Amino acid sequence: DESNCYYEFSFGKPTTGNWVHINIDGVVQLDLGLAVAGGVVCDENRDWVFGYNRYLGKCSIFYVELWGILDSLKLIQRRGHDKVIIQSHGLEVV
Repeated sequence: DESNCYYEFSFGKPTTGNWVHINIDGVVQLDLGLAVAGGVVCDENRDWVFGYNRYLGKCSIFYVELWGILDSLKLIQRRGHDKVIIQSHGLEVV
């Protein structure tokens, strides 16, 4: 249930209180039909929590960024985190 999650978008401000930071990126190579989303999740001290990637097939960078955010939120929610800062290059997505 995502109704109990609190999402904050931040541009580098310090945080305290069990926050996790998600840094999302993706790559698209249309001529090969290649799109991959991935991310790194760190704790409030910027220590590594976990990383992931996902092959998406053929899609635009917009959808790659969306999938990256969705996958990250699902993974961290399963681990019991509810305070999230999302960092992404896809400003139009955020």
